[in-house]
Amino acid sequence: MQLPRRAASLAAVAAASAVLLAGCGNDDGPSDGKIEGADSAKKTSAAPTPTKGEDAPKEERPDFRTSDITLPEDIKLVFDWKQPDDPEKAAALDGAADYMRAVTHGTVEQDPKDPVLARHVVPLQTAEQYATAVIKMDVKDEVTATGEERYYREHVGDVVGGGLAEVAFCVDQSKFFSKKIKTGKVLRTEENASSYMRYTLVMQKPEKPGLPWKARSFEFEGKAVKKCKD
Repeated sequence: MQLPRRAASLAAVAAASAVLLAGCGNDDGPSDGKIEGADSAKKTSAAPTPTKGEDAPKEERPDFRTSDITLPEDIKLVFDWKQPDDPEKAAALDGAADYMRAVTHGTVEQDPKDPVLARHVVPLQTAEQYATAVIKMDVKDEVTATGEERYYREHVGDVVGGGLAEVAFCVDQSKFFSKKIKTGKVLRTEENASSYMRYTLVMQKPEKPGLPWKARSFEFEGKAVKKCKD
């Protein structure tokens, strides 16, 4: 059975942590994958270092509901989650939402070095590696994305280590598909266990106020039906 979008890329990254792979997977691939360094926020207990402007009003920072990342009308990313009351946690969650948008934007542009993506990742870290793997696979297969991808059941950890926060959430890809660029044919897949995943990002606080939090580390749990199926 063909894997839903992104699931094949996740399997490829997990299978070759030092090499970015591009290719199609099937339902016999690994159901879980952990990228080295994704638990960096858990391993440090140092108190966050205050930076100038960190108490800026909420409206002065990016918000996932008003992102400036533009996607085609046939792509709908639904962030079905609630903003935390803590402004730093809310900013980290906003950054995670824009990271997911930026990954899809790179696929739409067919550009693994998409400048939009570059604004939302820490260079040479696993979040960038995952995004690059997804986009390279889509370029190789000459596909873009279409449909609806839903993000929900979010959890934002405390800000530690001078500006790191763990953001975890479920992903439902049961209505999210690949689409051939040349013909417009939608490569539909039936809903299955691989349609549900649990992502964990370590988000990094910007040095200057008003800039987005960037994705640093990436981890995923595949076939997360028990955690993510409604």
